[in-house]
Amino acid sequence: MSEEYQTVERNREEGSIGIGAMIVFIALILVAAVASTIIIKTAEELQQNAEQTSSDTRKEISGKINIVAVMVNQSGLDGDSNVDSLVFTAKVAAGAVNLQVQNIDWFLTCGDDAAFGRVGGNLGTTDAGGGTIAAPESVNADQLSGADYAATAELDAGTVFKFDILIDNGNCDTLAEVGDTLLLKIIVIDGGTTVTELKIDSLSAGASVV
Repeated sequence: MSEEYQTVERNREEGSIGIGAMIVFIALILVAAVASTIIIKTAEELQQNAEQTSSDTRKEISGKINIVAVMVNQSGLDGDSNVDSLVFTAKVAAGAVNLQVQNIDWFLTCGDDAAFGRVGGNLGTTDAGGGTIAAPESVNADQLSGADYAATAELDAGTVFKFDILIDNGNCDTLAEVGDTLLLKIIVIDGGTTVTELKIDSLSAGASVV
């Protein structure tokens, strides 16, 4: 076998090896590109989910209404031994932004295994609970001075305000006696929920309900 023939065969073999190596190299690049695309997409989705979770958590924590005090407003107006209305003093949680009065709903439950009642409403409505015992507020949420908040008024973080709840409907009228326990939920739209247990110890106007 001539030296020239050996050289040609050797070059051919080396060329085949080079082409194979190039194919493997290109394949590795394609695999790496696909893998990097998947990793980047996954990382972006995780980041978006984390940001959304963080935003929801901030809203849940900051967008809350904390109950400061609860007192009996009226009782026994129908000649019975039940509380007819309660007045609440509340405070907007720290960090709350763009919280409008009309975005605050409330839900009051009463009773036990034998009987159950409920009443609900919105702090931006004209009548807290639809009761008829006393003239309804023009807007349910009030400043501490007694002036009404407009339904679209924004409550800044730390704002202290008051509102009353008439409980003479929704079957709660006969389930708010001394010794009874009521459960109040305040739900902020796109925010947090506050749950407060209310124990009636007295029917006297101004008596604390804890």
